[in-house]
Amino acid sequence: MSTVISGPASAVQAATLHDAVAGRDLLAVAPTGSGKTLVFAIAVTHRLAGSPSLPGRPRAVVIAPTRELAVQNAEVLAEVGAGAGLRVATFVGGQPIAKDRRSLVAPVDVVVGTPGRLVDLIRTRALSLPDLKVLVLDEADHLLGPSFGEQTAVLLNGCGDATLLSTTATADSDVEDELRRRRPDLRVHRVDTPIHAAPDPSAAAAGAPRQLVVVSAPEPESYAITLAARCRRGLFFVSRRDAVEPLRASIAATGVTAAGVAGSASPTRRAGAFADLASGTVRVLVSTDLAGRGLDLAGIGHVVHVGPPHSIQDLVHRSGRTGRGDTAAGVVAAIVRPSEVARISAQAREVGMTVELLDPTDRRAGALADDLFGPEIDVPRRRRESAPPARSRRPAVSRVHRPKKKKRS
Repeated sequence: MSTVISGPASAVQAATLHDAVAGRDLLAVAPTGSGKTLVFAIAVTHRLAGSPSLPGRPRAVVIAPTRELAVQNAEVLAEVGAGAGLRVATFVGGQPIAKDRRSLVAPVDVVVGTPGRLVDLIRTRALSLPDLKVLVLDEADHLLGPSFGEQTAVLLNGCGDATLLSTTATADSDVEDELRRRRPDLRVHRVDTPIHAAPDPSAAAAGAPRQLVVVSAPEPESYAITLAARCRRGLFFVSRRDAVEPLRASIAATGVTAAGVAGSASPTRRAGAFADLASGTVRVLVSTDLAGRGLDLAGIGHVVHVGPPHSIQDLVHRSGRTGRGDTAAGVVAAIVRPSEVARISAQAREVGMTVELLDPTDRRAGALADDLFGPEIDVPRRRRESAPPARSRRPAVSRVHRPKKKKRS
């Protein structure tokens, strides 16, 4: 069976596909939007084609940190594996586990899911891994971190000698050491600038963000509201769940259509918010790091960090929501307090981004903002609602309640 990539292979695909298809354990580190998903999709399809799976015993498992990324991966795997007749199923939190267990009664070749739900299915014996040939860790550094490390370890411990394919845009030596401890023959392919290496802008993907505009503002949220007026399709990141709705409401109050989403939102609301941004129904989406990893959001013109990201990895992943693959990158900005400017500027330079400083109090700030972010976009006027019909001036006639007389028998 042969799988064909339409168009020329990207740098990460050229570097890793041979090892992935050959069944070698690997870690692929490459910029966001560079085609890492297609690498493991082709490898899984190649390894599984031509053999059947048994109920509840998949031959490939793909782990992703969020439901949105899991669904996106499943769509790619289903498309690539369609010719081989592979059956792909997605298992994520937020839906009844009984439904997932019913889905595993029939054979499933590739299981895609979030760590917590996959561990729950294994513990309830709806899912077992003795036939596993390939295990994929998408966003490996996040899956091995504090949020998912324990659950991911359970899955790694149960996968036996299955081929381990791990991908991410950021992986430091700790991530590499952990994977190499489990797979001594691990092959590491880095086609981007390592986080702790001298920056080399030429190593970045063609569309990767190259510049960070650092705005020094005592009240970052206030400047973010002003900046939203310049966005046609903007993604605003905040660091806390409880900061999403206040910023969304403040932006919407200016007339700019805005949606908000956090990890605590229902699956329907999360899906609706991303769909509204993609369709142009809203111009701005305010989100936590839920939207910061892996998601392929087309046409993002502005990525705005409202306050500093939690880590240098978050800076890289969030910024990568614009300039996916070969697409021209939009504007990436960080609105931070004056005391935070030096730290985030150093982080940006460390990953190969140039830094442009903007002081809103400068007399040239307006013209510079126009050059960096574009002019403000006129907000469509809302149609004035028609006035309610005037009430009649005739005085209301009051009626006195008189109980009915009982008929005499």
